[in-house]
Amino acid sequence: MKRMVLIAMGLLLLAGSSFAQPYPGLPDTAYVGLFTDLAHTTHQVNYTATPPAMTPFTFYIFWVPSKMGLMAAEFKIQYPANVLITSAVKNPAVIIEMGSIQAGISISFYGEVECGESCCRTDWVYSHRVNCFLMNANPGQIMVVERLLDPEPPAYQVGSCEPGYPIYPVKRYCHLSLNYDGGVGVQTKSWGAIKSLF
Repeated sequence: MKRMVLIAMGLLLLAGSSFAQPYPGLPDTAYVGLFTDLAHTTHQVNYTATPPAMTPFTFYIFWVPSKMGLMAAEFKIQYPANVLITSAVKNPAVIIEMGSIQAGISISFYGEVECGESCCRTDWVYSHRVNCFLMNANPGQIMVVERLLDPEPPAYQVGSCEPGYPIYPVKRYCHLSLNYDGGVGVQTKSWGAIKSLF
């Protein structure tokens, strides 16, 4: 009987280790969000100039890897007519970029050839710093949207750090709100705060 219990425990241990994820503590799905600070805490910009002047601002495209890590991404940035993008500067950790953030872009972080497995992104990382002007006080949003991949369906997605870099969907963490607070964010408010709106 003791022997059978030991065998059963051994099998459970082996089964558990074969399904262990390479980066525990990370979410099941990767996320992307737009923030105005490197601490990824602020996702709102307000027009503060006196017309006809414009308000300069910078935002960052931040990625939260999934438990499988992050090596690459495909996406596009959509912005309203009262935003003028002057430059998009890639993070030095981005080794390859094809396209533009406005038209659709594919990016890759340093790969195994450059630095081995340690290059896998396993924490918040930004891919681009985007410099802009806000031209008036009209409310709007800057959003991460699907890149049009002809002939494939539109997608915003990430490549993981697993062998072969399989592709996974990504969820939006937050948009960048322009001239309004964006409403109640489900990431930081309680259910009671959400119910109080109705």
